[in-house]
Amino acid sequence: MALRKKGEHYYGDSQHDLTLEIKRFAECNNYPADEISEVKCANCKQQLFMLFSDTDESGALCKCKNCSEKIFIRDSQDFINLEELDNHECVCGNTDFTVNVGLSFYQGVKDVRWVYTGGYCAKCGMVGIYIDWNER
Repeated sequence: MALRKKGEHYYGDSQHDLTLEIKRFAECNNYPADEISEVKCANCKQQLFMLFSDTDESGALCKCKNCSEKIFIRDSQDFINLEELDNHECVCGNTDFTVNVGLSFYQGVKDVRWVYTGGYCAKCGMVGIYIDWNER
């Protein structure tokens, strides 16, 4: 398991490599990820999603490929406009991702400073951060 750079993008062998990409990206952003978790559907326990985001309002949601359950990342439901969401697609054209969320905390407390939402492409293995934002 290791990240490999091909052109402008990073690729991995599993969802674990997405964790590595979130850590790498967060370090470059100067807000290191203190906690990273995998998104799992509470309804059917699956981990394959379509990933949507609203960059204007800073939020994201996942839609389960198995049961269509919507999972809002953090407090995104309070901010995003469901009619103006970007549907993320990998460079290979695939829209199926496993999703991880990284959180950067303020020093000494568990208050979230920055949120990173990334996807691992189930088809080609590309890993990437599809949206990140400063927590409100």
